[in-house]
Amino acid sequence: MSSRESPIAAQRARNAHLTAQAEQIALDDRAEHGLPELPVILLPANSRNTTELPEESRDAFLDQLRATIAEAFRETVRDNRAPMSAEAESARQDAGWALPTSIPAMSDIIGASCGTCRGECCTAGGTHGFLHADSILRVRAQLTDDGETVTAESLEARYASHVPMRHYRGSCVFHTTTGCNLPRALRSNLCNRYVCGGLAQLTRALVSSAQTSAYVAAADSVHLRRVALVTERGARAITLRES
Repeated sequence: MSSRESPIAAQRARNAHLTAQAEQIALDDRAEHGLPELPVILLPANSRNTTELPEESRDAFLDQLRATIAEAFRETVRDNRAPMSAEAESARQDAGWALPTSIPAMSDIIGASCGTCRGECCTAGGTHGFLHADSILRVRAQLTDDGETVTAESLEARYASHVPMRHYRGSCVFHTTTGCNLPRALRSNLCNRYVCGGLAQLTRALVSSAQTSAYVAAADSVHLRRVALVTERGARAITLRES
């Protein structure tokens, strides 16, 4: 067997080292503030800078959106009141994850945790924002149910109105320092249901420990970037000391 460590093993070793660092920071913070033992979770960290959204990125997004809307408008809008097919329900369960009902504030905790990461998963959104025809069909159906007359042109204009002036460099066109610039109802199905491995671990840890608080650390492949105490009321950032 080769003595060289595989990339996966090396990453696991780095994650273990980073988690140990985060656990020590959490231990010190707990001692300072008289807190009980709480889960410590490691998330990825978006460490990109922001920049003005390039005009070519905006144009590329709108071109692709226009084609996606045209594809969606070739299908009959779905009646949202109709029950999901067994196939669709199975696909949703396979792809997904649901907020545990035992922690009513879990969506707020997840949101604060994502804020600590700053949206590393969003960096793959590029100039498409994960928007495909299935998402546009859902948005069209929701707006129609709300009594709006939805055209391809009005839907394109609605999305265009949310394209920001600045975003994280090289990330999704809608990825800004305040999160996604799209209202949740307009985001892709994938964006609305996606939960990274770290957030799934956080959910399991909170449910099993009957806690509503945790220490969330965000790290790149080498360094801890941010650590916060996350609660249902938000996140308290912990200042990291120079090593």
